[in-house]
Amino acid sequence: MFSGITEKTGTVKEIIKDGKNIHFILTCDFVNELKIDQSLSHNGVCLTVTDVTKNTYTVTAVNETLIKSNLGLLQVGDEVNLERSMKPDS
Repeated sequence: MFSGITEKTGTVKEIIKDGKNIHFILTCDFVNELKIDQSLSHNGVCLTVTDVTKNTYTVTAVNETLIKSNLGLLQVGDEVNLERSMKPDS
């Protein structure tokens, strides 16, 4: 569950097209706290972290998500609004 309040912004570092899907590689202030399979909201769209490195993380937007959101318009260098999911005790 998300509160709908932007926590931080992230920056798109790389965009990899994979058929009709797009893998976004991003960086943010809390990348070192992210885990694979964690849900993270990007401009209001929930995406799952699929890879984490020291400075970046990767999420994938499938075709349907790209059609119904603004994520398909993102370019390298763009900032996105980020929000981590709420903790059960929040």
